[in-house]
Amino acid sequence: MAEEQQRYDSDCRTGLTDEQVKSRIEAGLTNAFNTNTTKSYRQIFKDNLVTFFNILNMVFTVLIVMTGYIKELVFLLVVVGNLVIGIAQEIVTKKTLDKLSVIVAAKVTVVRNGAEKEIGVAELVLDDVMQLMPGNQVCADGIILEGSVEVNESLITGESDVIAKGPGDFLYSGSYIVSGNAYARVERVGIENYANKISYDAKVSKKRTSELRNSLNRILKVISIIIVPVGILLFVKQGLVVGLPIADNTVKTVGALIGMIPEGLILLTSISLATSAVILATKRTLVQDLYCIETLARVDILCLDKTGTITEGKMHVEEVIALDPSQNIERVLSNMAGALQDDNATFHAVVEKFGKSFDHEIKSIIPFSSARKYSGVCFEGEGTWFLGAFEFIFPNGYQELDAEQYAKKGSRVLVLAHSAADDVEGNAVPEGMKPAAFLLISDRIRPDAKKTLRFFEKQQVAIKIISGDSPVTASAIAERAGVKNYEAVDATTLTTQEALEAAAEKYDVFGRVTPAQKKELIAAMKRRGHTVAMTGDGVNDVLALKEADCGIAMASGSDAAKNIANLVLLDSNFATMPDIVNEGRKVINNIERVATLFITKTVYAVLLAFATVILLDSSYPFTPLQMTLISFITIGFPAFFLALEPNFSPIKKHFLINILKRSLPGGLSVIIGILAVNVFAGIFQYTPAAVSTMCMLMAVAVGMWVVAKVSVPFTTARKVIFGSAVGLFFLCLIIPFIRGFFDISPINLPQVVVVCIFTVIAPFMMRGFERIIEKRADKFLSKKLIKKGLQLTDDELKSK
Repeated sequence: MAEEQQRYDSDCRTGLTDEQVKSRIEAGLTNAFNTNTTKSYRQIFKDNLVTFFNILNMVFTVLIVMTGYIKELVFLLVVVGNLVIGIAQEIVTKKTLDKLSVIVAAKVTVVRNGAEKEIGVAELVLDDVMQLMPGNQVCADGIILEGSVEVNESLITGESDVIAKGPGDFLYSGSYIVSGNAYARVERVGIENYANKISYDAKVSKKRTSELRNSLNRILKVISIIIVPVGILLFVKQGLVVGLPIADNTVKTVGALIGMIPEGLILLTSISLATSAVILATKRTLVQDLYCIETLARVDILCLDKTGTITEGKMHVEEVIALDPSQNIERVLSNMAGALQDDNATFHAVVEKFGKSFDHEIKSIIPFSSARKYSGVCFEGEGTWFLGAFEFIFPNGYQELDAEQYAKKGSRVLVLAHSAADDVEGNAVPEGMKPAAFLLISDRIRPDAKKTLRFFEKQQVAIKIISGDSPVTASAIAERAGVKNYEAVDATTLTTQEALEAAAEKYDVFGRVTPAQKKELIAAMKRRGHTVAMTGDGVNDVLALKEADCGIAMASGSDAAKNIANLVLLDSNFATMPDIVNEGRKVINNIERVATLFITKTVYAVLLAFATVILLDSSYPFTPLQMTLISFITIGFPAFFLALEPNFSPIKKHFLINILKRSLPGGLSVIIGILAVNVFAGIFQYTPAAVSTMCMLMAVAVGMWVVAKVSVPFTTARKVIFGSAVGLFFLCLIIPFIRGFFDISPINLPQVVVVCIFTVIAPFMMRGFERIIEKRADKFLSKKLIKKGLQLTDDELKSK
């Protein structure tokens, strides 16, 4: 499409005119392309309506209508309620996140009508002239017209090497500018270039593995596999062996299958995560992946980029220590500030202190790179001046000079050095370089940094400070911020994989870390079984943000960092982190708690169906109405309130095993009670109605014991919730209309005694099952962790 259009060879100083831009828009040659990762309204409705279990519910509805037992359709109230609430919540979340996405959406500076203006990426048109600076993500394929830049194409090629590009070179969208400045003409727009595709893929790649999502999917997968064949076997058994009429058989079978579906659990999970995203939005945090809320809640190591996180990110020059009296240091720095176009806190501090001058003719420029740790300028007839880290400009030291004596006080120490060389090859340090001055630059500690770090210490989250500064400076800053293990290691000494792995385990502060090393450090921590989060704001943090389990970017940071992060702090305030972690912990702890209630019912519903097919001579004891009442009393009512409670305790791993350890004892106890009732029924000739009522009472009794178990320790609120659920059930038993509606039949005194005895011994049975299951689970986890190469103590195993 683009090749067939007239091309505008616009100058980088004038750009396109308004008329040319208008013609491009009318021709559809804009960079507009939907890369929004929130669902469309159509997708929201489709995902909520068209599900395997909703299709099953429709089949159940048709079958029950055919039987004439219309009142059994009460279960549809729950299904429809789930649909309405789920759709409404997703729409609210979508609107909130879409609004926040606009705030952090990437912008691009273009030249139009001879003036620079900032526009949204989607407003770019073919042949627009873009101005590119460090931190910008290239948002459309283009050709450099003027200037030179160093580009990282890791998001495209996977290679982290920095590539130098100049006039005539092609820039791939999705790459990002590491250093330098340039003007480039847009060559492709919209779906024809990489920009939108890479932006979308980058966002999709942020969706990390979710233990919560995976656990729920496993549960649903198992149920999906067994529900249809079990339903068929149950229907055949009740029809051929028990002799139930087709209508009654259908109702009983539907009741069995409805009991197996933990549909409310999926809804509860979706609503909890979506609600948390909205709550965090009110705290100026954009959630770009809902499941990262869970990931952050599970984090046990938080890696921080010192500048802009622990510190305010506003650097200022404290002192200049002249080393060569023959040089006019202020004039040199002022001219370097005029020549360089670096965009980082250090350079801005130099500009603020010395201003910009243009006394010398510029021959060539060496832009700052986080890998090189220096920048430089070659002036015509004045030689070459470098400004950067002392150990990178003078890797072998220089006479008796000691830069660390200043770094120990917490200042960033830069050296200004000069060489008579009038050219630089490959941006390398030229020969004959001599130090001219030390610049002491400092960054203030954020007022709330100590409080925030103390919070994570109390929550058993290890803090790792990863900085490009010298180890001495990083250590001094860490000490001032309250980090206990503030001894720093120099990353330039970690030359082997083994050394890096050992340092990742031993040290909490790292200095002189390159972008590639940041990524490797995080990977090393993950290999040790840790869940790692990373905060950052610069292009040098992109690789680490992508590698981390949860990447957190500052809104004031680079486009590339924001694009790859799972969370964006809109106020760029690290102090927001405790609120985010607490919100995630509340969600996961509460979902784990109420999931126990849902899975308890699923366990005994599945086992009871198998028992009915294989062991029992009677039909399935519950109807859909009775299963609805059991679910409401033992799950729906208490879960609604328990899911909203604040619960900020550290998250335990192995979500699925945790809920099975809690729910299997209850489910097994219900099955034993029902089997016992059927034995008594055979001996004392109980009626089917009495058996059904007794089984229902036992299911409710065990269900309430499970509610009590997950409510410990009992607060006043939890006592009210528990008492209200029990009270509601007693009302259903004593009010004749309600009792009749739910097919609850009267039972005699001996039958009541059997139910009461079972209710008393149920918690002891559950405790016995718990001990057996816990031992089995611990053995399973121990084998699993040993297989991964992690030898843990008993206490560590329990925490895992």
